Amino acid sequence: MEDLIDLKQVGTLENYIHDFDILWNKADIEEKQALVIFLGGLELEIKNTIKMFEPKDLRQAYNLTRLHANTLAHRQNTGFTPKHSASTTSHNLPQKTMQPPNLTPTNITTTTNLPKANPTYWPNNNAQNSFNKTANKPTKSIKKPRV
Repeated sequence: MEDLIDLKQVGTLENYIHDFDILWNKADIEEKQALVIFLGGLELEIKNTIKMFEPKDLRQAYNLTRLHANTLAHRQNTGFTPKHSASTTSHNLPQKTMQPPNLTPTNITTTTNLPKANPTYWPNNNAQNSFNKTANKPTKSIKKPRV
C-alpha cells in the first residue's frame, strides 16, 4: 500500500500505468481510492487536465491520460503552440499606461431634453386592433355547471 502511494510518474506514462497496476493488485483497496492515488502520482501537467474530466474509474483515467499524453507529445514534435495557451505570458509585451476616465460632464441627457414618447405603436391605436377584435370573448365556449 505504501509503495502504491509513493509511486510517481517519472518516466513514460505507460511505465507508470504498468507499475501502478502491479502495485494496486497487491494492495487491498477499492478502485475509487486507487483512482485518487493514480491521479496524485501523475505529472502535474497531465494531472490537472485529467482531473477536469472527473474520471469515474481507473480505465477511464488511463484512457484520458494516454490521450492527453499523446496530445502533448504531438505538440512537442510539431512545435504547435495554441493561440491562447496558459504558457503564453504578457511580460514581454509593452506596458500601456492607464489614463483615468474623463469625468467632465458633456451633453448630459435629461428628461427635459428627451423627445416625448408616442404611445401610438399601431396604425390605429384603439380597441379594434386585429388582435383585439374578439376582446372579452373566450376562445372556447364555457358551459355553466348545472345545479
